Amino acid sequence: MATNEHGWISYGPDDNSHLIEEERQMLEERIRERQEQHGGLLGILEVYVYEHGCNQQVNFPHGSLLGVETDVSVISEIVARASAELANWR
Repeated sequence: MATNEHGWISYGPDDNSHLIEEERQMLEERIRERQEQHGGLLGILEVYVYEHGCNQQVNFPHGSLLGVETDVSVISEIVARASAELANWR
């Protein structure tokens, strides 16, 4: 993935039209490999950070393994996992 010196910026599957074909294929292969390693998507946690607070939410896009009907304790587990990952993120 393309990154800055801090490793915080990367290109997703929808933002690679500026790359040459060889770079695009390499990027898409890395994305596929990462998806295979990670397994199925459980959900997406978003945190919006504002000047005077934060807003967080859990989303379950089409195809995710969990959904709004999932038991709250299971959703709490993925929120805890995400929180731990963020705590260790650069």
